Amino acid sequence: MAHSSASSLPSGVPCLALLVLGALGACGDDSAGSGGTGGGATTASTTAGTTGGDTTSSTTTGGSGGSGAGGGTIDCDDAAACAYPSKGLAFSERELLVEDAEMGRELPVLARIPDAEGPLPLVIWSHGGGFLPNVPAATAGWSTAFAQQGYAVLTLAHIAPTGESTLALCDLASVPVEDCAADAVEGDEDANGLVALVKTRDVIAVLDALPGLSDASVDLGGPAIDLDRVVVAGWSAGSRPGLVTLGATFLPLPGMSPFSMADVRPAAAFALSPTGPGFGGFYEEDASHSWSDVRGPVLVITGDNDVKPTRPDLDGPVRRRAFDNQPEDGTRWMLYSSLQPGVGGHGTYNLDDRSSDDERLVDLSIAIESSALAFVDASVMGDADAEAWLASGKAQRIAGEAEWVRR
Repeated sequence: MAHSSASSLPSGVPCLALLVLGALGACGDDSAGSGGTGGGATTASTTAGTTGGDTTSSTTTGGSGGSGAGGGTIDCDDAAACAYPSKGLAFSERELLVEDAEMGRELPVLARIPDAEGPLPLVIWSHGGGFLPNVPAATAGWSTAFAQQGYAVLTLAHIAPTGESTLALCDLASVPVEDCAADAVEGDEDANGLVALVKTRDVIAVLDALPGLSDASVDLGGPAIDLDRVVVAGWSAGSRPGLVTLGATFLPLPGMSPFSMADVRPAAAFALSPTGPGFGGFYEEDASHSWSDVRGPVLVITGDNDVKPTRPDLDGPVRRRAFDNQPEDGTRWMLYSSLQPGVGGHGTYNLDDRSSDDERLVDLSIAIESSALAFVDASVMGDADAEAWLASGKAQRIAGEAEWVRR
């Protein structure tokens, strides 16, 4: 990873651009991570099967042996042997700010940059919950896993809109001024579509900034970002920007028309604990629903135990509608756990149970992380071994009581 001294800065290049893309020495002291932190994916080796050509819905459920959802052969017996391997790369990290001048917002972002040659594929990570002043520590597991795999990772802090920024965001979606009170935007994250609106706009602001940031890094001898290999991902309410940028529509407020923020720039998305119909502005009414125009590739991960105490009616069967309603073209995958409610919970899908005393939750955590890494490697990098892993059904073998579905 190239580093530059402050004296080498070109005129007009802000420090935040350097921090994003790895010329980390230019604006202050380095902070390094390594493959030994953050509890990345199990690094046991796997033997690739043949990539399946199936492009219709298929499901693998519990049991051993046999074939996976894509037609490949399962040739392992336990979680360690079946796990998709992590590259275990070292990485550096820095805090930075990304400005969205149009919306009047300045977004804290934590950048994790692997020690690898560019151009680097990129994961933009959106945190769960509503609005936070800083990047939450709970995002470290996922961002570390992808940095270790060779992806630059930008983890956003979706700050609360205030004053003029609230009005600008509401105007973007034609929300009437009288309905644009702070409590409508900052209240229950599942009550309306305003959280989806704000978080998706924040992601779009980062997408807008990427070309200039990449060019600035290259000028300083750092890695470029591969602008054709950008993934938008997140957990819980953070799953909304990924699906929305790929074409999901939502109702900003009840009674309003469906609103689209589709963007052609993301190459793929994965959604952990996605929001189902009736919550967060997402809808399903007769033949009309939020996900009819979502393009692939997409990975969805949820399960029967994916329940948070504050919203028990937004359960696994509701969450999976964000997958079941998508077009059927062979580019979409879902891991759905059949562990009963009360075994783990909503946080399981944010990798909170990797060190659980319950072996079922440890195995499910390995399956969740392995599925996400393999999906991104296959969908964004075109990695043949990753494609074979997805086709093999090893995700289900690791997870145990689960479905592994391709549609």
